[in-house]
Amino acid sequence: MGFPSPFFQGRNGDYSGEIKEFLGRDLFTITIVKRLNIYHICYHICYQMFHPERDLRAVILELLSEDGKSISALSRELSEKGYDIHRLILTGYLRAMADLNVLKEKDVPPAKIYVAVRGKEKDIYELVGEESRRMLGEGERSDALALFTLVRLFHRPLFQDEIARTGVRSIQGRDATKEERQEAKSVLVKSGFKVPDSSKAFTIERPDLEKDYVEMISYLICSAYDVSQLVKETKQTRLTL
Repeated sequence: MGFPSPFFQGRNGDYSGEIKEFLGRDLFTITIVKRLNIYHICYHICYQMFHPERDLRAVILELLSEDGKSISALSRELSEKGYDIHRLILTGYLRAMADLNVLKEKDVPPAKIYVAVRGKEKDIYELVGEESRRMLGEGERSDALALFTLVRLFHRPLFQDEIARTGVRSIQGRDATKEERQEAKSVLVKSGFKVPDSSKAFTIERPDLEKDYVEMISYLICSAYDVSQLVKETKQTRLTL
């Protein structure tokens, strides 16, 4: 996975060589080259941090175990997931996360170990699964609501691995058609996920779950923006954040 750069594309990724040939080798030139190199490093970091299709922070928190991981181990696992990040750039990113108190840095000579300060953040699958069970209790209806909500949100069928992350015990939908499955797979592959050919996809049509779905969306919005205190309590409102 390469990184785009808006200008000064050099041979084999060496940006300074072409600039030096063009400007000369005096002190002024060297200063400019250094600044451009710093810019290039910062550009790479920002591209990884804020690229809409690559939530690097969430991926790192997901990979870190309770005991933490070294930079080498983390770099290797990120590479396996398709994140081809230079070790120096990854080191700077991890230190920035440590400065923000998202990670804790521990010295375990000869390596540095990074551990998540807070527990792993719940993703959308876990949030929807837990809220469906809180709203409707354990059972087939709550399992159906979890699948119904995510199918409506994503506008596509869900694969078995996705459904498993919600914690449902039984799948209440139908098998996706070949065309529906292929379209869903294309979305995930485009976002960098691997979908095994053996993984089945499921969808669901349940008009009777519409009211529960609206309540679920209300919960997710209020939870995301921490505004539960602004919600008027009614008999129909079951937001317990």
